[in-house]
Amino acid sequence: MSNPEAILVMGHRNPDMDAIASAMGYAWLLAQLADGKTYIAGRTGTVNPQTQFALDTFHIEAPTLISDVRKRVGDIVEEMPSLHHTSTILDACQSVAQTHRSVPLLNDDDKPVGLISGAALFSVMGEALSSANIMALAKDFEMPAIKATDTATTTLNMGDYIRDVMTQILRSEQDDFIVVDDNGVYTGLCRKSKLLSPSKSKIILVDHNELGQAVLGLEEAEVVEVLDHHRLSSIPTATPIRFRIEPVGSCSTLVAERGIELGKAFPVGIAGLLLCGILSDTLIFRSPTATTRDKIVAIALAKMAKLVGTKSTDDQALEAITELGNKLLAAGAGLGSRPASEIVNADIKFYEVNGANLGIAQVEVGNLSELPHRLDEIRGALAELVESQKLKLALLMVTDVVRGNSRLVAQGQSRIISALPYPRLSDDTLDAPGLMSRKKQLLPTVFAAVSQTT
Repeated sequence: MSNPEAILVMGHRNPDMDAIASAMGYAWLLAQLADGKTYIAGRTGTVNPQTQFALDTFHIEAPTLISDVRKRVGDIVEEMPSLHHTSTILDACQSVAQTHRSVPLLNDDDKPVGLISGAALFSVMGEALSSANIMALAKDFEMPAIKATDTATTTLNMGDYIRDVMTQILRSEQDDFIVVDDNGVYTGLCRKSKLLSPSKSKIILVDHNELGQAVLGLEEAEVVEVLDHHRLSSIPTATPIRFRIEPVGSCSTLVAERGIELGKAFPVGIAGLLLCGILSDTLIFRSPTATTRDKIVAIALAKMAKLVGTKSTDDQALEAITELGNKLLAAGAGLGSRPASEIVNADIKFYEVNGANLGIAQVEVGNLSELPHRLDEIRGALAELVESQKLKLALLMVTDVVRGNSRLVAQGQSRIISALPYPRLSDDTLDAPGLMSRKKQLLPTVFAAVSQTT
């Protein structure tokens, strides 16, 4: 990230359309508040086909990929002058006097030879300084700077996590540390005091409020706000924060509502993305999580996105919205030839209930007839997930977005699977007619089954 002081607006891991849209929309909206802060939208994983369709449709680049928010050495490095290995003691004295910092000595490849401190310079020139002999002093000034260079100095890499190098920092008596890039080339210096107490990354969470679904390293960051439409979890904060959770179909709805409350008109592209976030999460208002608020906001966004004119009727707007929604869902639907591991991991969320870890994924298809041909592969991918993540249950919800039905593929503890109140079919999948929402329909049922058996 180019600006380590910026506040990151982040959706959940394995981001879906709503996570990407709400992050980008909220980052834009907050930037309009002119509060002197910088806001950057981030994503914690790859962009799925549905989201890519929306980005392409509205000509917007995907947000920055941020896989970990732990502070790195590169976040606090300072660009400081250096000396060439042919430099003299006089050059080193002038640099230290100017910057009041140690100065690195580099070779011809700009790689560090060592570090020259003020104390080292006084040590080398001590005799000449105490004698007040100008000739002796001039002679010492002409000596090569290498004479005062500590070549055993600790060097840090830009990509090092500060937490990982803390032991080295504490053991060292240095006040300054040389920092290099992956090629060993000098990039700057870090003060010991800053390494010992680095500022935390500031994060605004959208479309989630669970630590297990958040960007890696969140426990070392500072959460400053939450905007979500899911169940309440527990992310500790050092101080009171703005925390808003509303029972609507999409987090993009909440972003758009706040923009409208503040009298802000979203740009065409951002409005289009927010509209797609709503259509994706509500399955074009067919999901049981959809609310009247989602539809009202969608109509307003359709006009901002120029899908229809500002004077269009609601029916005209809904017709254009439905057309966009059908294209959006079609872009992300289907198992196709994707690897089973990708199908399982593309939209998976992890939960903890009564000490049991669960992984529940969802994939949308145009017809459940796609499933039988991939069933063995999917079961294998789920079994690998159970093993690698130490899960009690790994479940894939395969949803037919046209007919509004789902089929469940489950791996894990048999007693939990048996407790799920869905008919078992001949291929060992679970039939779930009318099931479309993971959040509102499936999760309460799974959590109840786990609670009964653990």
